[in-house]
Amino acid sequence: MEKYMEIRKDCQLYKDYFEWVGNWDAIKSLFNGIKEKYGLESEGFYPHKDRFRVVPTENDNKKFDSILKKTSYGEFKKNTEISKEWVAGVNKIGRIKKPELFYYFDLLGHRWRERLFHIGEKLYCSIESDGDVSVPKFALEMKASEFYKIIEESEEK
Repeated sequence: MEKYMEIRKDCQLYKDYFEWVGNWDAIKSLFNGIKEKYGLESEGFYPHKDRFRVVPTENDNKKFDSILKKTSYGEFKKNTEISKEWVAGVNKIGRIKKPELFYYFDLLGHRWRERLFHIGEKLYCSIESDGDVSVPKFALEMKASEFYKIIEESEEK
């Protein structure tokens, strides 16, 4: 079963999503500053509040071998200077992760795939699940054709 929705502006999901969007430049700037300062080659990172984790290149793995955790891919040990700098930086930013629908919808016990994106000031989502998906009060259900038409029109611009 798949549901398509527009999220109302007055709900927490909408606020959280656009807070994340508003913070994204600061998050990237922090990463790029750390990358430059420490000589990382990595182009990707995982946004966590309590640890610094990247998608390391082969050279990153060699260069930072002594301070990368052996049990977690691309994660720097917490007591390192690079991790401490990241944690201090992200704690000043606020929301650094894109909201996950799991925390806003009643999806417990089901497998699902989700999409969450905005076009202008409108926020849309779709959930494909092996169980029932109820549309919460903070969302307006829409037809699949209408949902995909909005996506197609945005790609044409």
